[in-house]
Parts: sequence; C-alpha cells; structure tokens
Amino acid sequence: MMIKMNAKESVEIVEDVFVNVINEKGGKYQSWDELSESQQECFTQMKKEFQETYAKYKTCMD
Repeated sequence: MMIKMNAKESVEIVEDVFVNVINEKGGKYQSWDELSESQQECFTQMKKEFQETYAKYKTCMD
C-alpha cells in the first residue's frame, strides 16, 4: 500500500516484507524484520485504518 501524505511525504507498506518512508530527507527503506515489534504494530494499524477510510469513501469516487 502506498500512502501519499502530501507533496513531500509518502509511506509504502508491504506488510511482512518492508516499509519505505519517503520525504524531503530522502527514502528510508526498512525490511519488516528490521522493525521493532511496536513499529510493526504501528505500520500494520496505519495500513488497516487507511484501508477502512478508503472503503468508507470509495463510493464517492465512482
């Protein structure tokens, strides 16, 4: 899942594989195994909440 926060920031989450945070400072790619358990939970929850929000508003995009 690629989440574009604004023109300068985005987060790419491929659960159980990697996270890539891209901002003005560059990209920060981290393997899922390199993340702490709390970071894994944070990114998993972020992905879930964005999916729920997307599903809620998807019908207005058609």
